[in-house]
Amino acid sequence: MITRERAASVDNFVRQFATGREHQGADKIAAEIIGSILHWVMRNAEMVGEDGRKPALGVARVGLSSFISDVHRIEGDPKAPETYTLITVRTEEGLWVSETGHEEMVE
Repeated sequence: MITRERAASVDNFVRQFATGREHQGADKIAAEIIGSILHWVMRNAEMVGEDGRKPALGVARVGLSSFISDVHRIEGDPKAPETYTLITVRTEEGLWVSETGHEEMVE
């Protein structure tokens, strides 16, 4: 699916989410949607007894990799380029790492 088609596929969802929040601007609303989806992934994993942070971190990495691959895809060439993605987040409470080809780590 090319970038325009992917954007169109979530247009209705984004507009519904944005209702009453239009004053925040499109970038802020998009960031809130991404954050809300990661919270949803985390909660679902926790409901089955997992550490929900790891699946949320993995989803963020895979989503970013997919986005980067789509942006760099050559029109008419069905094979997306390989994308290596490393997410490293350090907080006062520890380190979160997600790397292509490796299991997510939360310390």
